[in-house]
Amino acid sequence: MRSHRRYHYSSYDRRSVGHERALEHIRQAKKLTEELGGTDQDVKKYFFALQYRQLKVILDKYERRYGSSAREYAEQTMPRWRSGEVHMSGMVAERLFNLLPPTMPIEAKYKLTESLWKHVEPSSTKSYYIGVDADLDEISRNVRQHLEKVVIQYKIPKSMESRFDWLSRGDVEVKQKLLNHFRQQERLLLTEALHAQLPILINHLNGEMGSLTSHAAQTLKVGKHEVRIIITEGVSGISATAPRQPKQDVRYSWVWWLVGVVAVLWLLNA
Repeated sequence: MRSHRRYHYSSYDRRSVGHERALEHIRQAKKLTEELGGTDQDVKKYFFALQYRQLKVILDKYERRYGSSAREYAEQTMPRWRSGEVHMSGMVAERLFNLLPPTMPIEAKYKLTESLWKHVEPSSTKSYYIGVDADLDEISRNVRQHLEKVVIQYKIPKSMESRFDWLSRGDVEVKQKLLNHFRQQERLLLTEALHAQLPILINHLNGEMGSLTSHAAQTLKVGKHEVRIIITEGVSGISATAPRQPKQDVRYSWVWWLVGVVAVLWLLNA
């Protein structure tokens, strides 16, 4: 009986310890993901693509900090991590990835910033309803002002700040470079859209306004932002709200309903 109890308690303790370790690995993985800005896939991709000499620098630092056995395990398991056969634990990933930033060239840091931006970039949709008498210059100004506001004049998301902090590792100059690069990329994207797409959109509108029958639309896209210009009847100038649809006269709708019923009955009895 005593032996059975000892075995029972021992099995329970092992399961409890294993459960706690699993929870700790989950917490570590979550912490690392938050630290890397919300997505760590691009960082893992960069890490696994390192050449031998680059990887050796990381592993040398890893060994000095965590011991030779930790390095040996990492080297042996690296191919299985790359293939996805073995999942890298949150603790190991955190230790390895925290050694990356000081060895990375600034160009690689720019790319990791841009990669994250593709995931966390905000999106918006704006519609303008215009009549055939609308001023094309006014439309252009409205589109430009709206895009400048949503593309540039917003607060950088927390995930981007986290990625900046991780990549700069306390280096204020590096963080400022990343921020400047990030802002410059946004401005280039906006400038390209306004200089390339906006004139084409205005030209199309000019042609469609001259031959409008009932409805036409043009769309301009900048990243995940979309502006729709809708030419429609019932609007004078430019409006950010859709025109009201005229109410149908329902006073005699019951008559048409009755006619429909009679027609169906007649066809069934024919």
